Parts: sequence; structure tokens; C-alpha cells
Amino acid sequence: MTGKLYLLPTSIAEGPFNQFFPAFNAEIINQIDYYIVEELRTARRFLRYAGINKRIDELTFFELNEHTQGVELNEYLQPCLDGRNVGLMSEAGIPCVADPGNVAVAKAHQLDIPVVPLVGPSSLFLALMGSGLNGQSFTFHGYLPVNPGDRERRIRALEADAIKTGRTQMFIETPYRNRRMIDSICRVCQPATRLCIAANLTAADQLLKTQSIAKWRKYFSDEKNLMGKQPCIFLIGK
Repeated sequence: MTGKLYLLPTSIAEGPFNQFFPAFNAEIINQIDYYIVEELRTARRFLRYAGINKRIDELTFFELNEHTQGVELNEYLQPCLDGRNVGLMSEAGIPCVADPGNVAVAKAHQLDIPVVPLVGPSSLFLALMGSGLNGQSFTFHGYLPVNPGDRERRIRALEADAIKTGRTQMFIETPYRNRRMIDSICRVCQPATRLCIAANLTAADQLLKTQSIAKWRKYFSDEKNLMGKQPCIFLIGK
């Protein structure tokens, strides 16, 4: 019988395992000996955090990134064809969303391997839930251009689409470019446009704040660094 590919969400903040994950996830983890992971070190740390009852050194890990080839995916999923379950983990949050894991899932479908997504935290959907912006129609754009001119043209286009369609526009940024992104958004967007900034969700010191561009401009005029050195999610809506 063919094994299953389990999509295992990982933690996005510190806290007890049972605060973020159902007990079923731990049961599944303890049934798996093969893992496809984005980053080996964080995968090992998460399994210890989950309370795995096996020795980490007895498990087999396959690393998946943007350089992974199709022939490697066949090797990674071979345990499923041999009747063994395989777990797919992102570095943080749910697999396959803003994450390279989708190629493994696509290959699993090609090989008729059952795919089982498990419940867990997603920073993107938590941010959307808590933003107060339109959750019926939204688009996630990943990272915007690094070049300031290209970035600001892209922000203008996203704002125009949000105003025209009501669609929430979501994108992310690396910690060291957070303030440059904020400056670009505040410079080019209309005063009434709403912006949500989210970071470190599910943590005690999480940031989740939505207000007009006019209010953000006033807030940041004092050189405040609201989000600190951590990955941020930005949502624009009307």
C-alpha cells in the first residue's frame, strides 16, 4: 500500500506545542521516519519541540530548496511508494505557501501518492484574519522589487487594484528592508488607503495593526521602528 505525504505546519513563535497544534499532529510525527525539509537545523529543532519519541539521528531528512531537481524529488518520495509515510515541513508556518514545498506536492500527485495537509499556524492567514481588510478577495504577491523605483511603481499598481476591485493586496519583506518598504508605502499611497502591518504573530509581543496611510505617516514621522528586526507581512486595502 502506498504511504502518504503529510504536510506538517511548524511553529512561527515560541510557546507550548499544544497551544498551536492539535495532538493529532504529534501522533503523525511519531509515525514518520522520512522528512522533506527546507532547512535541516530548524526541522530538527521543531521535531524536538514537538516531543518526538524517536532519536533524531535515526530519521532520514531530504533537503528541498529552489535548486532541487525532479530526479531528487523522485528519490524523496520513494518511501511513499514503498509504503512508508513522509512528512513535508516548511522552515516556519504551513508548507507550500511562500515556500518551495509545492513542487514536492505536485510530484506526489503525479505519482498518485495521497497528500494530507495538517492543521497549524499560517502567518499570512492570521494576518489577513486580524487585519479587518477584505478576506473574501485577496492576492499574495510574495516579495516586491528591491529597486526603489520598481518597488514604488509596484505599490502604486497594487493600491490601484485594491481601490478598483476591493481586493486585499498582501506581500512580505525581509527584516533589514522593513523600514524602506514602510517609507515607500507611505510615500506613494493615498492618505485614505488602509495598511496593516503584522509580525511575530502568535507570540506575546506580536504586532498586528491596521490604520490609514495618513495615520501611519504621522506615526513614523517620529522615526519609530514599529516592527523591529523581524519578517513582516504588509496588507493594503481600501
